Amino acid sequence: MTSPGKLRGRPRALLACAAATMAALLASATPAVAAPTPTPSPSSSAITWGVLPSTAKGPDGRSRFDYQLGPAKVVHDYVGVANFGATAATFHVYASDAVNTPSGGFDLLPGDKTPTDIGAWVTLAQSTVTVPPHARANVPFTLTIPANATPGDHVGGIVAAVQLPGQQGSVRLERRVGSRIYLRIPGNLVPSLAVTGLHSSYHGTLNPLRGGAVRVDYTVRNTGNIRLSSRQLVDVTSMFGTTMDSATPPTLPELLPGQSYHAALTLRGAPFGPVGVTAKMTPGAVTGDTYTASLTAAALGTAHRSATIWAVPWPQLAVLVLLAAAIWLVVRLVARRRRMVRRLLVAAVDRGRLEGRTATVAVEEPR
Repeated sequence: MTSPGKLRGRPRALLACAAATMAALLASATPAVAAPTPTPSPSSSAITWGVLPSTAKGPDGRSRFDYQLGPAKVVHDYVGVANFGATAATFHVYASDAVNTPSGGFDLLPGDKTPTDIGAWVTLAQSTVTVPPHARANVPFTLTIPANATPGDHVGGIVAAVQLPGQQGSVRLERRVGSRIYLRIPGNLVPSLAVTGLHSSYHGTLNPLRGGAVRVDYTVRNTGNIRLSSRQLVDVTSMFGTTMDSATPPTLPELLPGQSYHAALTLRGAPFGPVGVTAKMTPGAVTGDTYTASLTAAALGTAHRSATIWAVPWPQLAVLVLLAAAIWLVVRLVARRRRMVRRLLVAAVDRGRLEGRTATVAVEEPR
């Protein structure tokens, strides 16, 4: 049953709740939003709320739900929904599974998607709660871990959402704020990353004295069963193994089991001919994960994938073709001129000989 608690007249409790809520929100890589929302209208922007772990009496200092339990275990806990606005607000409270966004951020499944992992293991005492202004509702919930739950990390969250009317009669939008749930089930914990879908393409430059650019696309997938961070390194090498350019994209702070991250970047200085492209991922521990932090580099391993492309500098080849054509044309013109001069000389010599014979005949006629 929900236990409401008035926040008016208790500034210290309000500040503590607000601070804990802000800490929970700042810990998120991206806000859990079901759909892009336009600038809130004055009526919707007045709704300000927070969600964080709680007890029956109020927040207890936790910024997220963090459990380490085995299969078939049951946990009873509370989630606090604090309304910081000046009017009462009704929230839809539910749990869902966590996912990574294509850019590697943290999010939860949209509200219309049914969870299949930890989000489905959470049962809330209420799915809808109305919170008075400057008050808080502590909603009890139960986390029931299935007996066949697999070892590793199971990540989700509990959100409190409000429905906002769309502009000019458009589809209603959901705005939500949540608190993360991290559950680690002991057993065979496997840290593993894989690089898949490595694609590269060469783009030449109009400057014949400069190398071209190589666009590299790849996907990093967490093929293990625990959360991992990952350092990234991408380089381009010549046919002789010389590194022509390299890039170190930002470290992935948290890639969830079974989730993927897509990266695209451009490297410069690619020479003519075969070019090697390599994407290398070095797994690491996420913040606060002491188990993964205790593993050796050999245990964590690396993930990499390489490919070779042919860098064909079409602009430079076009210049060479034009230059060769110009040289061929000049040679042809010179050869033609020489042949013409030779023919003229031969004709002149022939005329000279003919005129000489004619003069001789003319002199001998008086006899």
